[in-house]
Amino acid sequence: MENDNQNGGKSGDAITIRFTVESERREAVVVIDGGRGYTSEEIAEHIERYYQTRHIDLMISTHPDADHLDGLAGVIEVLDVDELMIHQPRLHTTDVSDFSNLESLDKLLSTARANGVMLSEPFTGVTRLGGQFTILGPSRSYYEELLAQHLREERSKALYAAGTPFRQRGMNLLERKAYGLPAETLTDEGETSARNNSSVISLLTVGGERMLFTGDAGTPALEAAASYYESTIGMFPSYPLSFLQAPHHGSRRNLGPTILNRMIGSPIAPYPGSRVAFISSALAAPKHPSPKVVNALTRRGCFVAATEGRNICHTGDGAPSRPGWATLAPLPALVEDDDDN
Repeated sequence: MENDNQNGGKSGDAITIRFTVESERREAVVVIDGGRGYTSEEIAEHIERYYQTRHIDLMISTHPDADHLDGLAGVIEVLDVDELMIHQPRLHTTDVSDFSNLESLDKLLSTARANGVMLSEPFTGVTRLGGQFTILGPSRSYYEELLAQHLREERSKALYAAGTPFRQRGMNLLERKAYGLPAETLTDEGETSARNNSSVISLLTVGGERMLFTGDAGTPALEAAASYYESTIGMFPSYPLSFLQAPHHGSRRNLGPTILNRMIGSPIAPYPGSRVAFISSALAAPKHPSPKVVNALTRRGCFVAATEGRNICHTGDGAPSRPGWATLAPLPALVEDDDDN
């Protein structure tokens, strides 16, 4: 997992995955999001250097925010990509004039077509790579509902442009180290945008591990994905996750105790087994990750790590270690503020 640490401390997402397709006895490469435009070179170099290939089986654009989408076109230009899964708003509405970051979305689509990349849309139930990669959300109908809501939000955004300046954190995460976990202050009141809730939520299953990738999805989207998971795979206590990408760079607006209790377990009784939670967050980001989210995940038995200006790697059970990479330490308990984002 890589993060964007070059754009004024703003976070971004870029995830590369290599795993064995069990039914075909071969390795596959998946890329989920590409950070900003300048991230593409680093992604391509990472895949060539560590995966020893120039081939990507599947590329996912979770949603069209610049910090997730803009780096993907550059990867397509230098590596061989079989398929790009991306929501195409023009197929779902007649007027996209208010759709933000539309130019970058169009560039990505045209680059994919020019390079012979197959295009598809990621909706609930779509599977790839021997069924090991599954789209849990959004459904087509939910995406269209969120798209309409996003366009309405964009048209009215000017009315709320003044806003309140965000508060700088003033210290890095380790400087916020607490002595023991404080009582939980994360609530279910956080809300994120329709655009974030349209993020692709996907599940990768390798051996006995189930790994969840969430983009910038919020609680309503995660609840819908959890319902599909339980209806097709089984209830979370019996079929627990082993890896979670915390959504939206660890924002408290995207996670609450109820969805965490459902998917991971309560602080009192976390689901059995070990699990890892990664957060993609720039070192200087004033909002990400929220200490409330870090502590909530830790309370539920997660090994929590954040990129914070570096690339981090998760190796599943039985996977070989990567030469030149050091062991990652989990984040400690953090001091929480009432206005943590």
